[in-house]
Amino acid sequence: MHRNQLPYRVAALLAVVLIVAACAPRAGGGETLLLPGAEDLALDLPSVVIDFDRDGVPSFADIPLADLGNEFAPGMLEGLAVPASTVLFLMDSNIKHIQISNDPSGLLVLVNGRAIPSLKWGNGELANTAKAIDLMGVELGPGTAVVEELLPLITHLGVGVIARFPTAEDMAEIPFENEESIDARLAVQQTQQSFLQTVNRAPTISVPIVYDSQGSWRVGDLTYAEWISLTGMPIFDSFRLRPEAIDSLIRSGVTEFAVSTDVDGIHVSINGQPLPYLGWADGELNNALMLAEQAGIWDMLAAQNVNVEDVLAMVDTILPVVQATEITITAHFPEALASAN
Repeated sequence: MHRNQLPYRVAALLAVVLIVAACAPRAGGGETLLLPGAEDLALDLPSVVIDFDRDGVPSFADIPLADLGNEFAPGMLEGLAVPASTVLFLMDSNIKHIQISNDPSGLLVLVNGRAIPSLKWGNGELANTAKAIDLMGVELGPGTAVVEELLPLITHLGVGVIARFPTAEDMAEIPFENEESIDARLAVQQTQQSFLQTVNRAPTISVPIVYDSQGSWRVGDLTYAEWISLTGMPIFDSFRLRPEAIDSLIRSGVTEFAVSTDVDGIHVSINGQPLPYLGWADGELNNALMLAEQAGIWDMLAAQNVNVEDVLAMVDTILPVVQATEITITAHFPEALASAN
């Protein structure tokens, strides 16, 4: 019996050695240990680094993932390869690495060490997600109940992965966390604070959309048809819903769906219960624009005779204002039909 267990122990030891050998500091590392209840449940690990070669073949600690998959998880790691054309695009854009890190506040995504808009959560959003899964009747197979139990525990899991790509030999090394990203965050926050001090309070826009049982909608006293007639924009017709969709929402108990923006990001709620949101409070949009420039998107616009300098100047001016503006669009569904059914 003892001899039969030896290969498994050796394999487990090899796995630990590989993980330690191919790890890097994780963005947000250590924050999980500061949570209340961390003494009962906490997992705080460095980021696992996966290297891709020019052909898109991934490796871990200089060992191809395909070989590791054959040894530890047959068939599970084969889909991690990326097309060589994607690697070439990333190289041309000087994108060295992409990091995904889970911490108590959300799922952080960094490109070249710069945070881009990522999924965020605070108190209750993950628990509300579990409730929304149950409310909407989403079936995840036998694991539905397990997922609902695990979602609120995600804040106690500090894990991450870094996908690293080849770059030209003359390119300088790019840190996994870029300090310039912190400067961008502070600059954005200062601009927003200056704007809010000037106007005394954040601009507010609220748009309630009321649906009937047939899927038609109105805003105020105007129907969707009247909005199309007034604006000349037939796109408003696309917001109509099929009666079957309205009936399904009502049967699920969904009476309200809202999308809103503020200085923190883009929020979604169901029946007034907030779900995880897309965060942009720390300069993430500015970082995304910078990465777009690296990827050559502005050059593509310039080729279409667009004055890129004017566009960027306008974006720099209005972006902090847009982020600070509080916009709420709420779709209300007929509750009376729920009792009728």
